[in-house]
Amino acid sequence: MKMPENIDSKLLAPCGVNCISCERFENPCVGCLIGDDGKNKASLKCRIKACFDTKNFSYCGRCSEFPCPLMKKHSKKYVKRHDLNTLESAKRIKTTGIGKIMAQDK
Repeated sequence: MKMPENIDSKLLAPCGVNCISCERFENPCVGCLIGDDGKNKASLKCRIKACFDTKNFSYCGRCSEFPCPLMKKHSKKYVKRHDLNTLESAKRIKTTGIGKIMAQDK
């Protein structure tokens, strides 16, 4: 999938998933940082999002507990289901920065 010219940083989920690459994006999900309309039950119950909402961080990598057991479990599930290592993506956000990642992922 070709990425759009301008990507809103809100489309990079706290766990490291690029929402645009997700099969549910705009079908009808708009990304976990934007709203809950159209999300499936699993997305609405996301423990990663609930955690970062509570701790008031934008991304998991900014938390002092990163990588926590919750993030490790989430990543393991995503590797198995989607061949996507969200833990590595979150580490990349932490070390590279959101702006650079958004530019690299175009």
